[in-house]
Order: sequence, then C-alpha cells, then structure tokens
Amino acid sequence: MRWTPLWTLGLLGIAVLLQGCGHGQGRLKLDSATNACRTQPAYCAQAAGQESILPRAIRAVGTAGGSAVAAAKLLDEAQLEQVSEALKECADKARTEVILEHFGTRSPTREECLEVGTDKKRKTLTRAMILGEEMHRVALSCAAEKLNELRPGEFSLEPTYQYDLESEETTWLSPDQVDGIRRDGNFFDLKGSLVPDVVLHEGHPMKIQAAFDFKFPCIDISDWPKWRDYPRGHPYEGSSQRDMYIKAFRTRSVFRVSPWLGVGP
Repeated sequence: MRWTPLWTLGLLGIAVLLQGCGHGQGRLKLDSATNACRTQPAYCAQAAGQESILPRAIRAVGTAGGSAVAAAKLLDEAQLEQVSEALKECADKARTEVILEHFGTRSPTREECLEVGTDKKRKTLTRAMILGEEMHRVALSCAAEKLNELRPGEFSLEPTYQYDLESEETTWLSPDQVDGIRRDGNFFDLKGSLVPDVVLHEGHPMKIQAAFDFKFPCIDISDWPKWRDYPRGHPYEGSSQRDMYIKAFRTRSVFRVSPWLGVGP
C-alpha cells in the first residue's frame, strides 16, 4: 500500500475526524476504522468495509436474538482481575506484534500515523486506522483463546446490541441477524448499534456482567485514550460510548483496555 501525507490530499472530513480524536496538550488519540464505525454506526458500512474484525465462527454465541437485559451476578474481584490481566496481555501482544512488523523496534511518528492510503476496496484510510484494525484483530484473537480457558461459554466477542432511548430496552442481535441485515443492504437498521469488543456474561449475551473495549492510540501510549463522544445528529448525541454501554448493559463494569496501561474505566 502506498502512503501519502495527509495534507496533500485535502481530505477535510478525515482531518476533522482525526482532530476530534485528540485531547490534552495536542496528543493524538487515533483508533481503528472499525472502532470509529462502532461509535458512529450509521457510517458502519462505508467506514469499515467489513463485517467485523473476527470471523463469524469466533463471534457467534447462540442463533437467536433477545431483548431486555437480564439481571446478572456481579463478577467477584478475583474473576475481574483475572480477566483484566488476560486482556491487558492481549493488548500488549497486539501492539508489540503490529509495531514490530511495520516499524521494527521504533514507534511510528505523528506524521506516519496521519499518512493516508487506500485499501483493497479503494477506501481511503489513515495508517493509524490500518494499524488499529490490525491490533484489534490480534487482540481479539488472543482474547478468544484466553477467555475460552478462563470462562468457556461465558463471553462474547463483538456482540451487537441495540438500545431504544424511549423504552430503555436493550436488544441483542445474533450474528445470523446482523449478517442478514447486511446481506439485504439494510444498514440503516444497524444505526445506533453498540458493539463492544468483549462482553462477559452468564452464558447468554443478554445476561451481561462486564464490557471491555480495546483502545489502540497510534502514538503517545502513556495516557488513556478517550472514550468516543457521539457526534451531533447521532441518536446518542451528548453521550459517550461508555455512557451508552452503562445505560444499555445495566452495569458500571465498563472498561477500556490499552497497551501497557492495562484496564481502566
């Protein structure tokens, strides 16, 4: 893939998006295209260019959807600590492998993170987006392996939920349902979907105990990446990604997972 400095393309929309991802003393907080899609699901089909990062066989849990989040037992501290350590190891592994592959023993520069190119479908993406997507793929594959040992049958990767603001009801969409919606081209039906990276549950995705999102900034990994805020015009305008997870999943056990920093709210 050929990379081009961002300023040479006049891609104002991407520049605005990238600027919105930063915070604090000019630090740049860039995540993958897929994560941007999760926080702005209306643009999911256009932005991500794929169904999800992991193959459907790994994501699938059950075959039918459900509504009304059920009361779930709280995770005890030992369980949460065990899972958190496993996911931190996955985040560290993902960043290490991807950075070594692309940059060797050095970290990418800000300019390199802002470079843009096109994927196989000729979609324009920043290098930060590509790197973030690759890191997510490694991290989720790692999480599947570790959680299958720690909590077999009691977790889901990239499950899809919809939350109705008026009724305050949450609905889980099975992989079959999501695939059918995409296959029929009814992407608007996925607007407002919530797709956390990892959900811990009591054997069914509607009995949620905790939710985790991997966050992979392109540079400056010394500070926590910010939860994304929903933009003006979005159904969840005025709320952050974490706010909506807490409302929809009926739990405050909602966490970010970032390389070297670990797991935090």
